[in-house]
Amino acid sequence: MTATTTPTALAGAQWISRAVPAAQRIIRATRRDRILWAAPGSTLTQTFHTDGPVRAVNIDLAGPGEGVDPFIADVDFTISLESADGSEVARRHVAGPQLLWDYFGQLLEVSPPAPAGEYTVVLRPKRETIGWYAEDAGAACPDDGVSPLPVDGDIILDGQHQAGILLIAVETDPAPNPQFRGSVHVTGELERATLAFTALGSGILRINGVKVGDAAIEPAVTAYDKTVLYRVHDIAHLLQSGANELLIEAGRERFAARGGDIWGWHLAPWHREPMAIAAIDLLYTDRRSARVVTGDGWDAADGIVRRELLFGGETWVLSADEPDWKPATMVDPPRGELRLAVHSPMRAGAPRPPILSEDLGSGRVVYDFGAVMTGRLRCRVTGRAGAAVVVTSGEQRNAVGEVICDNALAAGNGQEDQLLIQRDIHDHTWEIQFGYRGFRWVQIDTRGDVEVAGVRAVPIYTDLERMGELAAGEPLLEWINTALGRTFRNNLHGIPTDTPIYEKNGWTADAHLATEALLHHFDLRPAFDKWLQDHRDAQADDGAIPQIIPTPGWGRAADPAWSSSAVLIPWYLYCEYGDRDVLERNASMIRRYADHLIDRSGGGIWSHRTWSDWLAPQFTIPPEGMAPTGTAMAVTVLQHTAAVLDELGNQDAHEYRAAAETISAAYHDAYFDAHAGCYGVPGVGYRQTMNLLPLAFDMVPRAAVGTVQDSLIADIEGRSRGHLDCGAIGVRHLLPVLSSAGRDDLALTVLLQRTRPGWGAWFEASENTLLEAWDASARSRNHYFLGSVASWIQQRVGGLRSIAAGWREIEIAPVDDPRIRGARMRHKTPLGEASLCWERGVGGWRLDVVVPSGATAYVRVPGHHHQLASGTHSLVLPSPHAHGTPVLT
Repeated sequence: MTATTTPTALAGAQWISRAVPAAQRIIRATRRDRILWAAPGSTLTQTFHTDGPVRAVNIDLAGPGEGVDPFIADVDFTISLESADGSEVARRHVAGPQLLWDYFGQLLEVSPPAPAGEYTVVLRPKRETIGWYAEDAGAACPDDGVSPLPVDGDIILDGQHQAGILLIAVETDPAPNPQFRGSVHVTGELERATLAFTALGSGILRINGVKVGDAAIEPAVTAYDKTVLYRVHDIAHLLQSGANELLIEAGRERFAARGGDIWGWHLAPWHREPMAIAAIDLLYTDRRSARVVTGDGWDAADGIVRRELLFGGETWVLSADEPDWKPATMVDPPRGELRLAVHSPMRAGAPRPPILSEDLGSGRVVYDFGAVMTGRLRCRVTGRAGAAVVVTSGEQRNAVGEVICDNALAAGNGQEDQLLIQRDIHDHTWEIQFGYRGFRWVQIDTRGDVEVAGVRAVPIYTDLERMGELAAGEPLLEWINTALGRTFRNNLHGIPTDTPIYEKNGWTADAHLATEALLHHFDLRPAFDKWLQDHRDAQADDGAIPQIIPTPGWGRAADPAWSSSAVLIPWYLYCEYGDRDVLERNASMIRRYADHLIDRSGGGIWSHRTWSDWLAPQFTIPPEGMAPTGTAMAVTVLQHTAAVLDELGNQDAHEYRAAAETISAAYHDAYFDAHAGCYGVPGVGYRQTMNLLPLAFDMVPRAAVGTVQDSLIADIEGRSRGHLDCGAIGVRHLLPVLSSAGRDDLALTVLLQRTRPGWGAWFEASENTLLEAWDASARSRNHYFLGSVASWIQQRVGGLRSIAAGWREIEIAPVDDPRIRGARMRHKTPLGEASLCWERGVGGWRLDVVVPSGATAYVRVPGHHHQLASGTHSLVLPSPHAHGTPVLT
């Protein structure tokens, strides 16, 4: 491996790790060289040997070939794991329409784990031909003690040996997390002392037992083969004259992830055992200097965390034995560039006591913290050797009251942390230190002679500056807006994730759908500048942007409905802050991605995979299929690319505008029903998203706009009875489209529904966060993308909207509907605070407005249009149907 130039702050420091036995490392083959195909009735197998127990196996399969949509293929096959004597150890049956054929997306959990030995992974297709990726045999690499091991075995297809290795990954029991020990000697009075440090996947450094810094989890996840983040700390106050002990405790996170999951975080190209690098610079008052770095002289040993699983939990062992210190292993650096982290860190908040506790008997107690949150548990434990404490964190409970966290996407128990006591302890404070959990309820199970007291939830959030407030007379509207901000905070941990439990992935659409609304809540520049760097790191040579960022390899194919975050988020940031730098930094990425979409679409209908209008009521992929939403989203990507280039003065903007028009015409030709005056797919009933997206993106020929609007309005008022019938993409644009059609009233009707599908059902159920789907079966209760509608609430109910980049021009246009009598909104703009407090009565309007310096506001209420300069204004505006003269002060 090679690394880019090491920053001065870490110059001379070496990366240190700890070599671990083969039995505790992953076995894998991951290079896609070719595909072996197995027809129905065939048997395709891969043998392997493992020195450690088998907990899970990932298999890299390919979907059916010619003549079959490879993304939703109706298949029937089994994957099994067989021991050397032919007995079946584990089996998975896959039958019916399958959505995914992605990088190592097939996971076979082995429970209980199978012992070390010889095994065979067997694929038996029953319906449709199934492919299995293979790599050609390559030259053997020396074992460095920290990297995954190669697969040693044979391919057999229907009894015949084949060359190479089929792509599999075998998950064993991971080694304990390492700790590293060094020292620094202080020989005089210090003027300054600094520490540059990072540990991968995560870690903390203590000086004389005191933790450096106040971050809860560092560093933030990145594509470690492109970027590795570090921070610099002032540490003079932590040093004493003479000897000082340095102790690094390293965790796994996404760099050294273990446990087995369908995303393949343990299969990432950067995966190795945890490692660390540090440098301390001392400057004495007599101008002497000294430098202490990781390298020779540092020791390594097992840490207190004996097992850390990304989606599972941490297992701690309190042992009476002293650590067995041995020289640390010097390792090649990660391929990623070391960059100073400038985004806000994740910090722990004030501990919160539970609001209720319930004893379920048999050593089980459930604690209710009253709200869905993200963080971890802290408690005090007193117990004797041989006792154990097991903590299960979750958002749901089963029929008997137990906390459940079933995660079908990962092997093993979800969010289960353990404390194993091997020596007597008294009032010992325990809190996991490398991960976070999503939960409302926590269940503590005790075994043996042990007592748990002082149970507290410790919230962990990224620091964010608050930017605005909204209060409305209708509590449901306030709840939607507030719940969006709360749910997003629960999901911002180095990257904006979709759920802090089940996936923890940086799903691109979740963020771009909600960004405009979230910018009212928070200053997202530090967090999203970092994530946009992750986008640039993730972009493929052909311009593709993955569906999750960072990605270990899964979801690399571009999806215009999802990967458009690369274009839309820079644009939203520019519109909010008026800073062209964000466009400059990302212009190359934006243009390359737009070029990729033009190339893959061929200037017409998007025929590749997309998540489409994900999770429309009663569906995952909606019945109209993937192509309509994918095509429409490609159009808006190209339109926004043109807008970015226009702002930067690039003369090529017209090329992307023309490409958007060409694809718009293809959409119209493919889906427009001239007789019905709307868009549709034959054999499928009316679909709201198919009609509202063309309206939102100005794709509808002028002559057809009226009929398409009318069709949408008629469908909402009729078939869906005032309810929405669209998924994550459609709901983002539904209400603005209704407003553009002059139907603010219908937009409010959709918003204010108290029954499914809609936000009111969650509000009536006293949820404090947003759910993943409209249906009652929604998995996650901590999922923010369906809160994108809050931007309409802010702009039409709050009444403030920026109409020029950086809030240089502001529209004041509160909704005119008798169900909403008033609202208050304030927002920190780049020019200063803007605010509006409005009330509407039978006689007209009263508006109290603050326009920031350098901005111009335009008041637009029925019968009145006024221009306001910066300053404070009070307006009394009579109704068009009432007598009176406007009063402006």
